[in-house]
Amino acid sequence: MRPQEMRPSEEVAMGALLALIIEDEYLIASDVANGLKERGFESACVASERAAAAWLDDHRPALAIIDIQLLDGQRGVAAARLKEAGVPFVVHSGYDPEFQSPIFHGAPYVPKPAPIPDLVELASRLVGHRAEQ
Repeated sequence: MRPQEMRPSEEVAMGALLALIIEDEYLIASDVANGLKERGFESACVASERAAAAWLDDHRPALAIIDIQLLDGQRGVAAARLKEAGVPFVVHSGYDPEFQSPIFHGAPYVPKPAPIPDLVELASRLVGHRAEQ
């Protein structure tokens, strides 16, 4: 299954926050989704700017984790839409955001490779979310 084929459950569990993972590497997307699930999040994964735009037409996530280089390039369109909607996002990429589109400047940045628990903890802090113990 490609990342863009992974979908959130039809009904997000009561109290669960929805996270959007924009990542074109399946194993990374899967690891991030599993890490978020352990923290009580539901997640959806897409692998391109085009897929992210289509998903965002119908959904509003609580947060997003974004790779800069996607299947269809690195334009930053999804990041711009998220920023405009007030959705916090973490840049998780091998590309330093300071040398990319200005939309990525100033966003929390976790360089690849990174321990998934560290990435998920940062994302959780952005929305003040803690998994139930």
